[in-house]
Amino acid sequence: MDKDGAGAYIFAKASGILGRSFVADRSKILFNQKNLQDLWSLIFRSHPPMIPEVLLARKIEVDSKSRFIDQYTTLINSYDNPDPLLVDQLYIYEAENLKEIGAALCNGESECPPIADIGSFAQLKYSAWPNIKAITKGSIFSWYDHVPQVHEQQQMEFKVDMQVIRHLWNSLENEKGEDYTALMKIYKTEYVVKNVVWALRLRLFYGMSNEEITENLIYVSDRPGYADPLAGPALKALELPLDDYNAWAESKFKDLINPHTEGVVWKINPSWIEKKSRIEVNRLALNVFHQYPMSVCSLIAWYKIKHFELNCIRTAVESLRLNISSEEAMNAVGITAAGGENNG
Repeated sequence: MDKDGAGAYIFAKASGILGRSFVADRSKILFNQKNLQDLWSLIFRSHPPMIPEVLLARKIEVDSKSRFIDQYTTLINSYDNPDPLLVDQLYIYEAENLKEIGAALCNGESECPPIADIGSFAQLKYSAWPNIKAITKGSIFSWYDHVPQVHEQQQMEFKVDMQVIRHLWNSLENEKGEDYTALMKIYKTEYVVKNVVWALRLRLFYGMSNEEITENLIYVSDRPGYADPLAGPALKALELPLDDYNAWAESKFKDLINPHTEGVVWKINPSWIEKKSRIEVNRLALNVFHQYPMSVCSLIAWYKIKHFELNCIRTAVESLRLNISSEEAMNAVGITAAGGENNG
């Protein structure tokens, strides 16, 4: 299919999928279900399998993720030559697969762990299990050629994450015009805040120094310094006092920080920032999807919107398993009982 024809077809199909999805105001329906069986029937429009609840909970999450990936790969397969950014987005899941495989082999497990199937876009040769060198041969992860020891597992997983982000970033920088501007805003909002949240957690919960934290940040330039577009903002955030609300309220992160109550001791809350960032990325994606139809922008935006839906599904599952109120569960993902985003 030629590019223009594919663009129109994909946008129409993606719009149809979103119309049936639990996104925007429809997301609250997920949290109105009384049990996991009802949640299954709502999401998959079929009778739930007769299995224990703990297994049903896991199956809802796994099958929702698999359906999302299958829908996305089907959409981008409509292009004769899909944009590299669209393909690179899938390698987030291939990276997850590799980390799961590495962990399983490191722990001496005999069976290959469940993997996310990205179809013909897969670079890893999963049939070569348990030969890690054969699994990664010829892929962007070919350097991952031995089973990690326990002491190096975290370092290798970090290197996997770094490689995926750098691939995404390089492809992003090859986009042009309005596509580039819109996509850069989405990706920066997501990955800058991920770095900020990670940096704050390392400081608050592990007591790491700035130097140690710097070595654990994602970066896309030569080094994780102040000039790096992803690491730089996190380093600047570390300069702000962790217990000074006014300092944060005057920073570029003012719209993401946890609120302050007069007379109550305040401290920056990384989890609050993370939640508000997810809401903002979803808001941006919803706007971009409609503003730039039949483009790379619209499909990446679709991916982000559906990813937010997955997070809502996971939260709805956990709320039913742990008997958490629907209001509390919706607040956890940033939506209100009346629908829409919760900015408070």
